[in-house]
Amino acid sequence: MSVRKRILVVEDHLPLRTALEIALPDYGFSVVSAGDGDAALRAAEDGRPDLVLLDIMLPGKSGFEVCQELRQRNLGVPILVLTAKTGDEDELLSFRLGADDFVRKPFKMEALVARIKALLLRATLQGEAPRIVFGRYELDVAARVLREGARPVDLTPREYALLEYLALHPGRAFTREQLLDHVWGADYEGTDRTVDRFVTTLRQRIERDPRHPEHLLTVRTHGYEFKR
Repeated sequence: MSVRKRILVVEDHLPLRTALEIALPDYGFSVVSAGDGDAALRAAEDGRPDLVLLDIMLPGKSGFEVCQELRQRNLGVPILVLTAKTGDEDELLSFRLGADDFVRKPFKMEALVARIKALLLRATLQGEAPRIVFGRYELDVAARVLREGARPVDLTPREYALLEYLALHPGRAFTREQLLDHVWGADYEGTDRTVDRFVTTLRQRIERDPRHPEHLLTVRTHGYEFKR
């Protein structure tokens, strides 16, 4: 029997915390929970969860402070941030402090679980395939960085996430809708043009000739695929 992955739910809103405590085990997870930042840090140290589901608005230490402290303590646990705010500033700050993904409230449980499973899969892959070499680049999955030789390539969190997802599935063609679901999340209100814009930007960063790409290929009438 496989061991259930342990999720630490950090949420001060009792009805939502209770709903997550009830729902997540139905998807095969075990759950521990905390209602404030200090309790979250203790639970992370003592329980060593496989993933932290972290609300931003908490009594005492904020979710931002908890995220930062978890990274300062070198706890490599994936962190999925939840927030009711709509501004992009929270998302960018979360990523800068070390969060791995970001979901806005309200959310569909199925979409949240899909994001949790994707983060847990990536954490597993970090130990199995931490580096992907293509052309003159190396994608370090464990460090979440793209390098050209010894030089890190400056990518936004979403640019990196899109490149990583495609690079972990070389030779597989994805529709724009599939990429939106896997990289942005099923609850993201984007369009096909969102994916096109990010692919265009990535090509400008990594292709020798963005008009004739070698790695980020267009699959006519379908979407995109990655080639090493």
